[in-house]
Amino acid sequence: MKLRPSLVLLFVLLAPPAWAFDPPVFPLNEAQLKAYDEYGAAKGVKVFAAGPQGQFSAQTAFASAAVAVRAALTDCDKTVRQKTSRCIVIDLDGAPVPLALQYAQLMRIDETVAEGPIPLRDLSLDVPAWGAYQGFAEKGEHKAFALSLKRVWARSWDAANIEEAEKEALEACSRNEPASVAPCFIIARDRAGVPFEQLQAQPDLSVSAPKPQ
Repeated sequence: MKLRPSLVLLFVLLAPPAWAFDPPVFPLNEAQLKAYDEYGAAKGVKVFAAGPQGQFSAQTAFASAAVAVRAALTDCDKTVRQKTSRCIVIDLDGAPVPLALQYAQLMRIDETVAEGPIPLRDLSLDVPAWGAYQGFAEKGEHKAFALSLKRVWARSWDAANIEEAEKEALEACSRNEPASVAPCFIIARDRAGVPFEQLQAQPDLSVSAPKPQ
């Protein structure tokens, strides 16, 4: 099946960025990235742990994942003096640890992590929302697509301006009962999608986003 240009454009604008691996919750420095790349070629059960101060440990050729995890964390934390700087596992046996589990590790180390915003790099849509998201490219401008972290959504199109389109989409989305717990936010406007990694989920389930240019 041949995709229409408008659908191709939508995929380009709204698809999440491509990565060779899931980036961890904190940036890796050059030494950590080099070690992680070398770790990728290792055989056997393996674990890569890293910390926010640049420390890391690659443990490879194990026969037990649990033992490998213990070895990696023990080695990675050997120079750490503060609890909040302790290492977390970011890769287990060649598979990047999901962001949710990385945050779970961080929250056990530093309880204040739960009080701050979380970048929505792993934001996902269910099948109905994704279908509507794809079809959004075919709608007339001005248009907007609103979503809630509780998975309700709404869209508007053919508005007089982008501000009106956003208002209509947010109002329609907010009429869904789950939006009273998790307020709706804009993920696309006209031909531009909001990069998911720029969205910040607050502890109250509201979402902040950069202002459109």
